[in-house]
Amino acid sequence: MRNILATSGAPRRFAGVSLGALALSASLLGSTLWGAWATHKIVTLERREVVTVQLSRIMSDFVEAEARSGRPPEAMKTRVETYLKAVEASVAKLGKQGRTVLVAEAVVAGTVPDLTGEVRADVARRMGELAHASR
Repeated sequence: MRNILATSGAPRRFAGVSLGALALSASLLGSTLWGAWATHKIVTLERREVVTVQLSRIMSDFVEAEARSGRPPEAMKTRVETYLKAVEASVAKLGKQGRTVLVAEAVVAGTVPDLTGEVRADVARRMGELAHASR
């Protein structure tokens, strides 16, 4: 008597190709696509411009000016919070432009463009817009 549990049927196939070959092909295709994506991301990172911004100088200049302004503490607190948001938005804008922003105080050596003036001007413009909007 023949044991039907011990016999194997025809190999499993999909469209005439074995499942093992299909799995191997899918793995190779996935690896190739991942390699192309990773290469694209690495090349994009190499094209980013590294810049510095002297945030401590920008902040200390603003805090000194606010201390001399004679405004009440609540108004100063509001202006400092607004200024911090403007600085953050300005630095984020540089990041969206494809730049990697480093704090100038953390850069030990090298020739990296300093965009402190650009950030300061952008923050002043943002503060001016907020002042006009609040009137």
